[in-house]
Amino acid sequence: MEPEGSSGTGGHATWTSTWSGYMLEYLANLVVNGTKTSSTFKMVHYNGCAKALQEKFGIVRSGEQVKNHLKTWQKKFRKVCDLRGLSAAGWDEDTFTITLDDEHYNSHIKDHKADADFLNKPIQHLEEMHTIFGSTMATGRFAKDSSVPLGTQEESTDDWDNEVQRMEVQSGSGIGATQQDNAATSSATKATNPNKRDKGKKRARPDHDPLVAPIKWGSTKLAKAIKVAGKADNDVPADLYDNVMAFKGSFNETHLSFYHSYLVQHPHIARAFNSLSFEHKFNWVAKHIADNYPRQ
Repeated sequence: MEPEGSSGTGGHATWTSTWSGYMLEYLANLVVNGTKTSSTFKMVHYNGCAKALQEKFGIVRSGEQVKNHLKTWQKKFRKVCDLRGLSAAGWDEDTFTITLDDEHYNSHIKDHKADADFLNKPIQHLEEMHTIFGSTMATGRFAKDSSVPLGTQEESTDDWDNEVQRMEVQSGSGIGATQQDNAATSSATKATNPNKRDKGKKRARPDHDPLVAPIKWGSTKLAKAIKVAGKADNDVPADLYDNVMAFKGSFNETHLSFYHSYLVQHPHIARAFNSLSFEHKFNWVAKHIADNYPRQ
């Protein structure tokens, strides 16, 4: 008898919300603990996730199926980013909900019925998606050059690496240089591959201004991301010590001070820790102490 949810190691696989959430949490942890060191996950990461799913739920998934399922969530996160750019949209930070009043909601859903899954209801697994995809999307690295319509969704996470490298090269030359590079890219694309331009036109979204949408999406998160990006890489949050010592009633104070020292030595982990909910902070502290001081 095959394990529950088994669909072999190839082809289409069904996923429950619980399995999807576990997959996203597993991959997000690879980001925050530094295991994922490049702009994309490697097959070893997907295979490890598949193994963890089997051990946790008794389901059989291949690394390739995990990779394909992550693409689905990438598209969902892109949709969330896109919808947050709607001019009439609000944002509930506590429930992770994109809000629209009845008039704007009904008008939008009339033309975009599938968007109902993302409006006026909490967005599932947003924190994990933001950890996995947001480091590039929130800083504008998914902005398109002038020959590609905003909102176009790539079909593969393999595109991230090329996009990140291209945008990093452009960002080093300043805004003026970037605009010139984009113009050159657009002209070259039109001259060498006119079909690509026509294809882009077909995929363009007429209800979105390609210049306004990225500004709208960044109303809150982008401002924070820009502020963080301007800091030195070794900066740690000012309230890090207080957040660690908030667990004095549950853990040895000396162990907590050691964990604080560890976080200070690893600023990227410190910043990730500080962004977690109280419950997840507790889990991180507990794991670190159990791993490093098991008999104390």
